[in-house]
Amino acid sequence: MGSYYNTTLWCCHRKGPADPAKLVQLTKAWNAIKTKPLVETAMKVYDAANRGKTGYHDIEELVQANSTNEDYVRIAALIASLLDPAASQIDALEENSIGFADNTRGTWDDLQQLGQQRKALRLAAKTYPATPTQDALVRSIQAKVAPSDLKSLLTEFVTKFVNRYKTSAEGAQSAGWIFDKVTKLKPTNTNVKFTVTKFAHAWRQYSVVARIEPVVGSKKYNDTVILSAHQDSINPSNLKVAPGADDDGSGSISIYQTLNLLLTSNEWNPTRPVEVHWYAAEETGLQGSSEIVKSYAAQQTDIYAQVQQDMIGYYKPGSTPVVAFASDFSYIPLVDFLKKLVTKYLTIGYVDRAFGYGASDHASWFRAGYPSSFPFEAARGNGNPYIHTSNDTLANINWGHVADFTKFSIAYVVELTQQTKAAC
Repeated sequence: MGSYYNTTLWCCHRKGPADPAKLVQLTKAWNAIKTKPLVETAMKVYDAANRGKTGYHDIEELVQANSTNEDYVRIAALIASLLDPAASQIDALEENSIGFADNTRGTWDDLQQLGQQRKALRLAAKTYPATPTQDALVRSIQAKVAPSDLKSLLTEFVTKFVNRYKTSAEGAQSAGWIFDKVTKLKPTNTNVKFTVTKFAHAWRQYSVVARIEPVVGSKKYNDTVILSAHQDSINPSNLKVAPGADDDGSGSISIYQTLNLLLTSNEWNPTRPVEVHWYAAEETGLQGSSEIVKSYAAQQTDIYAQVQQDMIGYYKPGSTPVVAFASDFSYIPLVDFLKKLVTKYLTIGYVDRAFGYGASDHASWFRAGYPSSFPFEAARGNGNPYIHTSNDTLANINWGHVADFTKFSIAYVVELTQQTKAAC
């Protein structure tokens, strides 16, 4: 799971108190930089976003607050990030569990502008079926989901690459592994046309996009259904050892198996396109997805729905397993429909969860005005404590939970593509 930050200072999220020993140092740092134009802009942004919520009127007041105040913690992180070059910023933010979205090339700002342009077009809002209608088909495909298959795939993915960082050789090779795996899938479903492409970036790791196009005569709608995950991993303490089994090997393997089962289910006859995405460089600020979304939005690509599967393999032992839907950076009508899928097709329940920042690649889609969603593995307080460390390993994966989210993905794709025109 990644982050929400950019160099124009969209801030931030962190758990735990600040280090009191840093208070004097940070206050001095603030006094040294507070009159710089970039910081003044940040003050205005933070003030506009938080006035009336925090009880403070600007960043300076927050810095003067005590070190246990969560708002102060966010600003302390902001100051620290201002004092470091970009690479160090990422390490520092990750080490402190602070979310961020990269904007060094202006892509994050571009997404907002594209979203405003889409809004100006007054496009019809996307609506979804009142109830799920594809019970027999969904359950027949779900029955093929085997935790043992998911375990085998994720074991290969994690053990083959000691890390999947975007600029590393292993990061590029892991993208190649996904591309090769997806390319070698053998569809038996004659109702679809299947293609796989690479989406190149400025760093070594590329994103992978698989597209399923209905055959001529079946296609009724042009708006695409997207299922996605991010393929990269990170460990700020040691970039060379970042297994990322849960974050986000679990999502990457789950959407692969969802794709595999759909392509071999002849009863599935989609009426709109489906794409499955594996994003590069999510952990360094949603970079891969931001570039893809920018490309799609610039071409005015029509998207019906997007679901991000990021961290789906863990919940705290002894806690109740759930699907935790992000309530921010999400299109609520879509989320409401997805909750109905959980109720109908899974044996676990759902909860709402506010992250307070973008958290994953769905935020890129939301930023550009597309209907996005993020079903997460656990309620607040029950998530994986091992992410972004060398301990995010297979030993901590709950394979039944991964299977549940895979079944959810199947229901999502089938229900939104096997619909009649009247239902949409």
